[in-house]
Amino acid sequence: MTPASVARSAAVASSRPRYLALCARHTEPLVAAELIALPEVTEVEVRTGAVAFSGPRAALYRANLYSRCASRVLRVLGDHPCGSPTDLYEAVRALPWEDFVTPEGTLAVSAIGEAPGLSNSMFTALKTKDAVVDRFRDRLGRRPDVDPQRPDLRINVQLYDGGKGPRCLLSLDSSDPPLYQRGYRQQGGPAPLKETLAAAIIAQTGEPALGSAPIAEAVHTALPNQQRPSAIVDLCCGSGTLLTEAGLSMLRVAPGLGRSFGFTRWRDFDAGLWRKLLAEAKAKVRAASEVFLYGSDIDPRALRSASQNLQAAGLYRYARLSRCDLRTAEPPSGQPGIVLCNPPYGERMGDERDLIDLYRGLGDTLKRRFSGYRAYVYTANLALARQIGLRPSARHVLWNGMLEGRLLRFDLY
Repeated sequence: MTPASVARSAAVASSRPRYLALCARHTEPLVAAELIALPEVTEVEVRTGAVAFSGPRAALYRANLYSRCASRVLRVLGDHPCGSPTDLYEAVRALPWEDFVTPEGTLAVSAIGEAPGLSNSMFTALKTKDAVVDRFRDRLGRRPDVDPQRPDLRINVQLYDGGKGPRCLLSLDSSDPPLYQRGYRQQGGPAPLKETLAAAIIAQTGEPALGSAPIAEAVHTALPNQQRPSAIVDLCCGSGTLLTEAGLSMLRVAPGLGRSFGFTRWRDFDAGLWRKLLAEAKAKVRAASEVFLYGSDIDPRALRSASQNLQAAGLYRYARLSRCDLRTAEPPSGQPGIVLCNPPYGERMGDERDLIDLYRGLGDTLKRRFSGYRAYVYTANLALARQIGLRPSARHVLWNGMLEGRLLRFDLY
């Protein structure tokens, strides 16, 4: 998907609020597709590591509630030239922060990037905070306190090269905490998969059975209360993140239903609108008639974590977990389904030489026992991926932090 293919012509006045959905590299088209599916969203524009969009307050609330792949949603307040600390101070002080937080409230500042005289993010954050509180003192005689952990208002400052000189992008973090914190993770393993990456893996498959296409169906269409879903199998499930994200997607559970958001602490928060959107999202959740999530792992501690996380996500009754080596794993009875797998790849757990046999065993198990399935294997070690011994029918790049990973599809006959 190209920027041109997801751009939407302006349907509202340019004074409408502008937002940025931040995301990992190569997931921008996935986030854009999620946003386009939302009814109030307009002017979708794909950027590097972000997707910009416009719309009323409901668009901001829905983006947080429904996006599985974005990491944060920012409300943009200003984008200004920034050639010095004084430029930053003046740009910040000119903005109406009192519209979003009272003097009795709390705030925090997160800053990234560099500009002349602003090479230290802590100094940038301090300069921004000073400008905000000086505005409050001048206008109201009182100022908010600073709370870096859970502020009523988290201000985001990004310093960047605008081509014609340094600039500062000033925004509010409407998500806070980040969207990958769904609220269901009770336990994590030694190298847990981030929830947003797991969701991107699922969306990138394009499998309708996983709820990844068409995305609009998750928001607009009334779905049957009961269905017979395809079996989803994870042969090294770890703490169960892939299984959990797959289950939430298949049952159309909005990822934001189990958590709170920064915008609910803003002064302009519309509680009535938010209650309406939550009720709408809850009404679209559907149930399954039987177990459809199957996870296995050789580590009993990982299985305990997976069990707790699935329970917290409301999916435990649809899951069956077992302890076994993937080399001896068997498919569940019934029609073939989908294998999702994120085997270790030597960066943080396991030694690469010891993992060669694991990848060879994975390929052998898929080939011999999972005929009729489609398998999706995510790894950031291409040398190990070749040990699977199967020819992938598709490859997609998805980054895991600073690691460039590949999602490989194998059609098993």
